[in-house]
Amino acid sequence: MESQTASSCIQVLLEISRGASHRASIQKTLSDVCSHVDAYFSPRHLAALLVEPETGDLTFSHVLGDKAELLIGKKLRKGKGIAGWVVDASEPLLIEDTAQDPRFQSLFLTAKTKGSKSFMAAPLRSGDAIYGVLELIDTKSGAPFSLQNMKDLSAMADIASLAMERAYYFQAMKRMAETDLLTGLANKRTFDRHMEREIEICKRYGLPSSVVLLKLENLRKLNEEHGTMTMDRVLQLLASVLVDEVRKVDVPCRINSDTLAVIMPNTVKLAAVDVSNRLAAKISQQSAARQLPFFSVHQEVITATQDDVAPILGLCESCRSDTQNYRKFRDVASNLFQMFSEEKQAMERRQYYRKEVQLAGGFKNPETGESGDFLIENLSLNGLGFTTLLNHRLARNAIIKVTFRLDDSRRTEISRTVRIRYINDRYVGCQFTDLKSYDSDLGFYLMR
Repeated sequence: MESQTASSCIQVLLEISRGASHRASIQKTLSDVCSHVDAYFSPRHLAALLVEPETGDLTFSHVLGDKAELLIGKKLRKGKGIAGWVVDASEPLLIEDTAQDPRFQSLFLTAKTKGSKSFMAAPLRSGDAIYGVLELIDTKSGAPFSLQNMKDLSAMADIASLAMERAYYFQAMKRMAETDLLTGLANKRTFDRHMEREIEICKRYGLPSSVVLLKLENLRKLNEEHGTMTMDRVLQLLASVLVDEVRKVDVPCRINSDTLAVIMPNTVKLAAVDVSNRLAAKISQQSAARQLPFFSVHQEVITATQDDVAPILGLCESCRSDTQNYRKFRDVASNLFQMFSEEKQAMERRQYYRKEVQLAGGFKNPETGESGDFLIENLSLNGLGFTTLLNHRLARNAIIKVTFRLDDSRRTEISRTVRIRYINDRYVGCQFTDLKSYDSDLGFYLMR
């Protein structure tokens, strides 16, 4: 392969970084990264594979080259092929000549790699976790990939990982702002935005629009009688029925603590009533199957036409100012300093905010070899307090290692080094010694 200069590699890294500054889409960011890598190395085949967390399988999420149409969307079993090796080893891979590398025939020979002469791959990572792989097979010129090529690819993969992570966090924050966390449905803000659009379409083009409202009656009383967890299950049941039974163009939302709604574009009232009846029957069937306590849902269908949009006007609170604020905060240069200052103040507050928890874990004193189990009672970005299950020999100012799992959806494992600041019998108060500027796992957990 023709040698590339260090300056040209740096230029590619800068272009990837510049693209990341204005791309908020994960898909577009990945496509942009692959285009830059393809232009730099000119491989015969390039693929970006993303790891499915539940199975460990890899999916060909973006492919360039001769076999792009055959591979896009296909899966690679966990640990198989070039990408599987990179994920398992958590390091880049270079094979300059497949004929001379004994690993090739036994580990990497697949329909995709058969007949290939040279390839390399590098992981995409977030912290220590590998979530994807960039792989390149052969060059159009026929020259093999070199060690310097692999170093360049590794640098590009690192910058690409940051770009992907930035796009991910943008989408995650956007989703959190637009989604009801309990049911997974769109929230009131999203409902208002869609309703404004429906009102305009109804006025301008004369297309009817209907909304099905479902109100869980006496929610407060039901909470008192059956508990909030049981009623959360009821609301989740209602949400799952809406998602399963409505059309793809419909928008199911949770617009209040006890009220759900379905926006049905281009739907007359008679058709919306049929949907409402079907939802009622399905809710009754599903609640009986899941042995939930008796509850009553009041359903109402509201329809607007070009001549009369008044019925749905009362459902929509104007969110125009919210939209303007959203666009305003997209302007980084105008808002960065202010947000930095606010973040610094909020960080100082959060660092000393302690959340009451009940989390199991364990400690180990590297100096004495003492170890044991504990129950964390409070947690902050600055430290934690726990009670040991048995008596201990820990002393103030001792440095120990603690490991525990958060009770979030991912069961995130936290392993940190702490200094003991306070002891009262079996209760131990600690301060993190490996403080980070922002611990995303603990930060998100404490914000819940």
